[in-house]
Amino acid sequence: MKNLIFILFLLIYCNLFSQKKKVYKFGSISQSEYELKLYEKDTTANAVFLFEYGATKFKQSNSEVIISTKYYAKVKIFKKEGFENATIKIPIYNNSNASEKVIDIKAITHNGMIKTSLSKKNIFTEKINEHWSEVKFTMPNLKENSIIEYEYTFETPFKFNFKGWEFQTNIPKIHSEFYALIPGNFVYNRRLNGFHKLSKNESKIKKSCFRITGISAEADCEEVFYTMDDIPSFIEEDFMTSKDNFLSAIKFELSEFRGFDGSNYKYTKTWQSVDKEFKTDKSIGRQLRKVDYLEKQLSEDLMLGANDIIKAKKVYAFIQNHFTWNNKTRLFSEVNVKEAFKNKIGNSTEINIALINALNAVGFEANIVLLSTRDNGVPTKLYPIMSDFNYAIAQLTIGDQSFLLDATDKLLPFGMLPFKTLNHYGRVMDFKKGSYWTDIKAKNNTRTLVSMDLEIDENGNFIGVIKKSFSGYNAYDQREKINAISEENYLNEIENDDRLIINSYENFNVTQLDKTLTEVYNVILESNLSQNLVILNPFILTKISKNPFKLNQRSYPIDFGYPRTFQYVLKLNIPEHYKIKSLPENKAFKLPNNGGNYIFSIDQKENEIKVLYKFSIIRSYFIPEEYPYLKEFYKQIIKTQNSLITLEKIK
Repeated sequence: MKNLIFILFLLIYCNLFSQKKKVYKFGSISQSEYELKLYEKDTTANAVFLFEYGATKFKQSNSEVIISTKYYAKVKIFKKEGFENATIKIPIYNNSNASEKVIDIKAITHNGMIKTSLSKKNIFTEKINEHWSEVKFTMPNLKENSIIEYEYTFETPFKFNFKGWEFQTNIPKIHSEFYALIPGNFVYNRRLNGFHKLSKNESKIKKSCFRITGISAEADCEEVFYTMDDIPSFIEEDFMTSKDNFLSAIKFELSEFRGFDGSNYKYTKTWQSVDKEFKTDKSIGRQLRKVDYLEKQLSEDLMLGANDIIKAKKVYAFIQNHFTWNNKTRLFSEVNVKEAFKNKIGNSTEINIALINALNAVGFEANIVLLSTRDNGVPTKLYPIMSDFNYAIAQLTIGDQSFLLDATDKLLPFGMLPFKTLNHYGRVMDFKKGSYWTDIKAKNNTRTLVSMDLEIDENGNFIGVIKKSFSGYNAYDQREKINAISEENYLNEIENDDRLIINSYENFNVTQLDKTLTEVYNVILESNLSQNLVILNPFILTKISKNPFKLNQRSYPIDFGYPRTFQYVLKLNIPEHYKIKSLPENKAFKLPNNGGNYIFSIDQKENEIKVLYKFSIIRSYFIPEEYPYLKEFYKQIIKTQNSLITLEKIK
């Protein structure tokens, strides 16, 4: 009797599990879906996913196992701006041995009772590069309030390409669900990404669900079911790293394969095993042993220096000036340091490995650091996933000091990394002591200092000198602007602002990268003299015109990359035949948790007005809960910068 009760319970449980997967009928639209005019939880949305479903299974095709995923979506288009969601692009990968494919595409656009089906002749495959193509189609007969639905099957022979399911995208979703039947032969690590919780997270074992022709053994499967409801759209904003860090998704990573013959291969390794393999890797490990070759290329002068840091800077400058970066980023392929050195051109890894070898050749301790750039996502620390990394830099140790270096950019001073690499941490591949994580932070002070000395001429115009000084990433950005165009065009762009005329211009330390970059302008600022009034906005060439933070709320962090300071001082001499009619109010406010501060003060002494404005972001990283404070912080700055100094001419 007990066994009968248990069997009945098991049957009921299995039946309930299978019923939790929502059933959809392709081509069927409800009356409420027809009548939906907006999505109440996001009335700004141009479109919304009414329903989304995916089902993945492993199956045998000819002599290989493929992963097959059926995808279905039903989307309501509210406005013309939402039409972009009706163009579907499906990337497919291929190599010399195999290729992914998309089959069984069908799609319908619903306009009331009128249904327009997608024609097969309007399905295209476009080649992107050697390994990637794109299957593409656009839904027909689009109108405002159309409902589109489409489904297709995606098949891949690459077991690493079972990536899971993305719940979140650029438009909201009312309901999204994912089902998978995974044979026990294939073991995947998985993790929930993003900030939204699953509505359902269930799994059970399905017995004898997977078999291979010619092999009598059968494998059990894990049957998994994930759903998420009321998923908000993901809107990208300034000061963020890759959106892949924050999109809500279930991510899978192949960790182990168990063969029917008893064989077992583990893809998820320990860092100890990775270190061992890395030493002999052809693209990286062997290239790091070109020390003798680099030593022969270095002049005796590079072996000398008043101290170790000066000597290291000379080696860095030599590699930086010897190479031209070909704008290619390669990490685990196409790396040949010797060939790159001969040609004086190389990819990012070739240049930075050459730097490491050169530093080791003159007696320093230098190692390679693997990292992921800001647009590539943050690498997981749970276990080694080498595909998480896409870039390599150098780490130099001198005594108790550590320097992170990148020689690919001729405008980067010693010790400064490209902004794209400021992505929290990287892995130092130390072959002697073993690899370890290291923080990647900006060490250079990033500041802009602006001073202005102005007076009013007989025509009511402001004349005088503007001096700007830049350090850190602000200096890098300014050097890039100066080098990008002619001086004439550079000054013309500046003169387009604030009715400014530049009579003369000088700059200093444009090529001396470790020094402060300075610019000096002799200027005339044309007045808008009206009814004996002279009006001046004191924030000449320094205004923040737009608030970078516009969302009602932000679910992902604010990442500035580096702390920054802007300081501005204006001294305005007032002639005797003018008097002050009005001045802005002093302002001061700060961000919580020592995040930043803003000071605006104006002081009058006899015939001089002095304006001080200082704006600092002290921390480079803010959690989402601090977003409202940053938004209000910038709002108040912009409000203050609309303040005016008004002078009246005495008759």
